[in-house]
Amino acid sequence: MGRSWVGIGAALLLLGLYPGKETAQAAPLLPAMVNINAADAQQLQDLPGIGARRAEAIVAFRAAHGPFPGKAALAAVPGVGPKLAARLRGLIVLGPLPGPTARITSE
Repeated sequence: MGRSWVGIGAALLLLGLYPGKETAQAAPLLPAMVNINAADAQQLQDLPGIGARRAEAIVAFRAAHGPFPGKAALAAVPGVGPKLAARLRGLIVLGPLPGPTARITSE
């Protein structure tokens, strides 16, 4: 019985679900979401598969053609294409990033 708990603890530790020693820098589990209609080239490089050249191409395409009307429109950018655009679908937004919003009011 004791052996099974050790195995479960080891499995949880490997999966990162059990508190253990903290590392100096924890790697993010998922890339951050990026607003492709507002992000600059540096922010676009946070997306997997988007380096400096593709990021600049996205910014230039947006400047020439206006904001992206939909996520699939990213495929029209030279160097991106439909496959990469499809992989990025869950990581991009067209407007403000989703999440809780706080209003600061002065009384």
